[in-house]
Amino acid sequence: MLVLQNIQKTFHLNTPNEQPLFSSFNFSVQEGEFVVVLGSNGSGKSTLLNLIDGQLSVDQGRIVFNDQEITHLPSFIRRQSISRVYQDPSLGTSPQLSIVQNMSLALNKGKPFNLKQGVDHITRERIISTLRELNMGLEDKLDVKVAHLSGGQRQALSLLMAVVSRPKLLLLDEHTAALDPKTSQHMMKLTQDLIQRYKITTLMITHQIQDAIHYGDRCVMLHEGHVVLDVSSQAKQHLQPHDLLDHFHSLSL
Repeated sequence: MLVLQNIQKTFHLNTPNEQPLFSSFNFSVQEGEFVVVLGSNGSGKSTLLNLIDGQLSVDQGRIVFNDQEITHLPSFIRRQSISRVYQDPSLGTSPQLSIVQNMSLALNKGKPFNLKQGVDHITRERIISTLRELNMGLEDKLDVKVAHLSGGQRQALSLLMAVVSRPKLLLLDEHTAALDPKTSQHMMKLTQDLIQRYKITTLMITHQIQDAIHYGDRCVMLHEGHVVLDVSSQAKQHLQPHDLLDHFHSLSL
């Protein structure tokens, strides 16, 4: 499904601030997997997602997605089959458009269409039915501008918009980090439910060890651009939070 081969990435190359991150880095995700990636700041988590969706280019190496090399494809082409949800709830939606308009954009991702026509041709009933999956009452606020929603509501809408277009790969970039603990847990349960319902291969980065334990099929830990722990689905069933904490602390010594 997704293969990164011998990736090399250095920031500020050939300057006094040169900072190597990935060197001969290899990583893969199988179709249907929900992979959770842990790591401290600077471990390479966000850079990994940026290399996959094309926001950053590799210095060397290959990226193969769905049996097609995408190493040099621009980001907008990759986004036709890859969706991403960011930490900031405002980045996944158009705040000045209404909920129904945002949903129309998502449902027509990759298709040439006029926004007004899109709203006309996609029945409000379909959008209402889709919004009900969130269990947040947004189906009763179709004409409310997204800017007026709470952070949790906006992030839930952003997540739903990311999955309704049926992407081949979903990238979750610490998408619960800006939420309060209660809302964060609701979002994680919603995330798991939507991923299973839409059967989407997913790569999620997080700082939350509990989320890495309870969600996803596979747990990967990055440290200074290296995979230092890769726990399979079967082994993950026996993983405890202190196991990850102990491993993380040993790397910090």
